[in-house]
Amino acid sequence: MSTQSFSSVAHHVVGQYGEIGKILAGTYRTGVTRLVNGANTRYVSFLNSRKLPLVTDSVKASLIDAQTKFANMVEGGIAGGTTRVEQAIDLVAGGVNGGIKRAVATVERVESALKTNAITTVGQLTLPVAQVSLAIANRAVEGTKRLSARVIGAERQVEEAVATTKRVVKRTASKTVGTAKKTVRTVKAKAKARA
Repeated sequence: MSTQSFSSVAHHVVGQYGEIGKILAGTYRTGVTRLVNGANTRYVSFLNSRKLPLVTDSVKASLIDAQTKFANMVEGGIAGGTTRVEQAIDLVAGGVNGGIKRAVATVERVESALKTNAITTVGQLTLPVAQVSLAIANRAVEGTKRLSARVIGAERQVEEAVATTKRVVKRTASKTVGTAKKTVRTVKAKAKARA
């Protein structure tokens, strides 16, 4: 075994931890989306299930629209933030991998100049420790994937909540339009009666 195989293990460990970071960022994004959609659904059902004084159907529709815009803004911010986190993870992993490559090149130059294999021997002696570190990183990736699957597994519930929210918003908007038409008819009838 050579320093090169030691460096390939090191590259793989860096890649595994980078993958863990990206999985966690994606899971966070999914979890926040679920939370926001759930809050949206509960808010809409709260408004539609109660008769609130001074809150007409048009006011309800306006409140629901404002809540939806706020939820979209929060989701957009989280999506943008997690995208930047993933870019930062790539940047850091690239920097670490570049450092590993430079260290390997330096070791090769030093060994060549001094005509020694001492550093390669140390690399061979520490390779089992690096392989244990790789095994730990692999286990961490598997655990993170299972955690993410649990969060993302509820994705169907999120889709159902979104569909429910859309139906409720559509129904509220229809009621508002119906109420507005009725009001217009009433006003026209009263105007006709006066004339």
